[in-house]
Amino acid sequence: MDLPRPPHIRYALLALWSAWFLSATALIINQFVFGGSGIGPGLSLGMVSLTVQAVAFMLVGRASLVARAVVVAFLMLAVLPLQMVQRLVAEGSFVSAIYTALGFALKATGGILLFTGDARRWFTAQRQAPRL
Repeated sequence: MDLPRPPHIRYALLALWSAWFLSATALIINQFVFGGSGIGPGLSLGMVSLTVQAVAFMLVGRASLVARAVVVAFLMLAVLPLQMVQRLVAEGSFVSAIYTALGFALKATGGILLFTGDARRWFTAQRQAPRL
């Protein structure tokens, strides 16, 4: 029996997919407008990362605990570029600074929502529900 997705799950997925779209846009712009410019993961690693995240988000919607852990892992990786935000602002790279901070904020919001309120109860109930 599948229980309907509670609001926390829907909002978490909205935040996570928004972060994904932001990352995909930045990857495309960096690779095809600026020729890669030696910044970021590169096209192949970026595509692998986006693919893994997309699969994880789809599986989160199906109450996968492993997928929820993958979301947390990507959130931890998103902390690393935050160190650059202050330097980016100082150098006048406001778009890059905003993208970096916003991407982290969206991933953090999604990650927190997956572990709070009705989301926690939903994951627990989905694990305990009999499968047909």
